[in-house]
Amino acid sequence: MPMTNRKIKILIADDSLTVRNFLVKVFSLDPGIEVIGTAIDGQEAIEFVKKNRPDIITMDINMPRLDGFEATLKIMQENPIPIVIVSGDYNTTDTAKTFKALECGAVAILPRPVGVGNPDFDETVHRFVSNVKLLSEVKVIRRWNRIYNSSVTQENPNTIKDITQPIRIITLGASAGGPLVLQQILKNIPSNISVPILIVQHLDVEFAQGYADWLNIQSNIPIKIAKDGDILTAGVAYMAPGNHHIGVKAYNTILVSKDSKEKGHRPSVAFMFRSVREVFRNQVLAIILSGMGDDGAEELKLLKDKGAITIAQDFDSSLIHGMPGEAIRIGAASYILSPDQIIQFIKRNVSLSIK
Repeated sequence: MPMTNRKIKILIADDSLTVRNFLVKVFSLDPGIEVIGTAIDGQEAIEFVKKNRPDIITMDINMPRLDGFEATLKIMQENPIPIVIVSGDYNTTDTAKTFKALECGAVAILPRPVGVGNPDFDETVHRFVSNVKLLSEVKVIRRWNRIYNSSVTQENPNTIKDITQPIRIITLGASAGGPLVLQQILKNIPSNISVPILIVQHLDVEFAQGYADWLNIQSNIPIKIAKDGDILTAGVAYMAPGNHHIGVKAYNTILVSKDSKEKGHRPSVAFMFRSVREVFRNQVLAIILSGMGDDGAEELKLLKDKGAITIAQDFDSSLIHGMPGEAIRIGAASYILSPDQIIQFIKRNVSLSIK
C-alpha cells in the first residue's frame, strides 16, 4: 500500500557535494519526502543504514573507499532497503557497467534530473521523484533471494505443458524490475532458437544502448537496438530504441515508430503486442514481466483471445507485480510462470534450428 501517513525517508549517497545538494533540493520540492541523511561514499552509506532506517537510498556508482556496487551488495545482504542507482553519465560504456548494480540488488537505475535552468527541469524532476517514491514501496526484504539469486533451482520440466501451434515470434514486455529478469531469460535462451524476439523494456532514452550492451555481454543470442525496416532474423533479439515504439509492419520487417505515448510510455508494451497480433495473429508467444502500471495487459488479453500463447510473470518472482498482476486480473495470461519456468517453456515449445 502507498505510504500516505508519513514522509518517505531518503538517504542520498554520492561523493559530489554539488550532486548531493542538487538532489536534496529536488526532493525538498515534494512535501511527502524527507532527506534524513547524506553519505559521501559507500562505507558511510553502510554505517548510516546500520543506525537509521531510510525507506530508500539513492546511490552513485563511482565513489571513493567503497563504490556503489559493493555498498549496494553489502546493504542488501545485511539490511535490505530499496536502492536506486542515480546516474548522470550516459557514456554507453559506463552505462552498461552501471547495470551490474542490478545484480548487486539495486531495484532500478534512474537518470538524474536536468539542471534548474533547463526547460525540461520540471518534467524530469516530476518523473524522477515519482519513480523514487514508487520504488520506496518495493518489499526487498521478502523478495531479495527469489529475484536475484542466480542459483534458483530449476522447475521440474514435467510441470511445463507442451503446446501444438507453431510460434513465429517471441515478445517480451517489462518495466521496473524487468531488466534483471530479461537478462536471466536471454542468457538461458538457446543460441539456435529459430524465431526472432522483440523486447520492450521501459527505460529512459539515455540508458537504452548501455542496457543492450550489458545484455550482449552475457546473452546466448545477439541483442540489437532495432532500426525501422530491419529484417527479422531468427535467433536475434531486437530491443526498442529509447523513446520509440517497436513492432512489425510486415511478416519479416521491424517497425520503429515515434507515435504518441501509450499508457504514458514510449516504447510501449501495448504498441508491440498490438502490432504482432495484427501480423502474426495466433503464432505469437507474448510474455509480460515485472513492472509498474498496466501497460500491455489489455493487448495481451487480445492476443490470448486471438489464440496466441500468453505468459505473465508470477507474483513471488516479480519485483513489482503491477503489469503482470493486471494481466492476470483480466484473464490475459494463458500461463503464470516464474522466470525459470518461462525459460523451460521456451525451450520445450519453441523450435530450435539445426546447426
